[in-house]
Amino acid sequence: FRDSIFQLIENVDPTDDSKFTSVLDTAGNTLDYRRYGDSFFELFVTGGLIAPGGIINYDEEYGKFPFSLFVLASGDDPLAGAKRWGGLIVKLTRRYKYLERMFAESTEHILKHIHRYTEDENKMLAIGVGVLVTDAFLTLEPLKALQEDHLTKDGLALRFLTDMLRVFLMNNDINQLHKSLVRAKVGRLTEFFPPNKRDEDCFARHFEAEDMPVLIELHTATLTLARRNEFVDEVSSILRDAKEEDIDDDEEAEQIQATNLKVARAAKAAMRANKWEQHDTVSLAWDGIMNAVNWSYKSEQFEAQALVQIKRHSPVLEMLTTEPKSEISLLKHVQLYAYN
Repeated sequence: FRDSIFQLIENVDPTDDSKFTSVLDTAGNTLDYRRYGDSFFELFVTGGLIAPGGIINYDEEYGKFPFSLFVLASGDDPLAGAKRWGGLIVKLTRRYKYLERMFAESTEHILKHIHRYTEDENKMLAIGVGVLVTDAFLTLEPLKALQEDHLTKDGLALRFLTDMLRVFLMNNDINQLHKSLVRAKVGRLTEFFPPNKRDEDCFARHFEAEDMPVLIELHTATLTLARRNEFVDEVSSILRDAKEEDIDDDEEAEQIQATNLKVARAAKAAMRANKWEQHDTVSLAWDGIMNAVNWSYKSEQFEAQALVQIKRHSPVLEMLTTEPKSEISLLKHVQLYAYN
């Protein structure tokens, strides 16, 4: 297959992108791109074929594939070369739509071997991936291949991630990055750091040194949201566990009181650990209390269910509204909750 590709472009000028894409587009009628998709894209990215273990084997007669990323982005302006390469990829997959999915799978396979590539090759690869993600041709999902221990321990995965994100953030804001990360289920960015450097300080120091403060802001906001959600889930879990206990009716009041005290202690602990203000915490406690309700399918029963839950656990809300600001915050939050 590789020999066939080289023979097809043997007389194509390396600067003639239109002729190149036209030749390969026509060749799709005779060459089995679907069968040799991995080889096809290994050529297009690395210039050769990836042997077992990640070593790149170049053709002895023809050398590197002249329209590959590792060739086009090797000049003085890697970004311009990567954009040219990205345009070729998009054009070639426009007719053969199945190649888009195959390219994503091949990219993941190629990323698994970044420990076998040179520093310059990894930089070109990161820029190329960044270009295609920016153009929405590729998602961030292939990046999960970089979270393997042998790629994170020496900082290779982090270096690749940093170079790729720098390209992406040239044309996208931090909100778009957050959506892309969530959609691809990549997880926290700290998972690309070496295992002994996955704390907040190391994260901040790295991206400060890289002059990418927006990533620190995103990380802080993501952690804050995660901790808020964890507390809401903790409150709901406490209440659900209490409901599942088999107790007599005359013991129910004591159980509710004990449960409320447990929730209040959890709230105080969360406030200390996260340096939350009372007015923020009481709104989260409300969400946890309401999330513990096994809501009826009949909307006309919602109000009665909510009132029962409030009556049971109002002491928690009382303990968290000892300040006027907290009372007002809770009232506004309840109004918004009821409206939604």
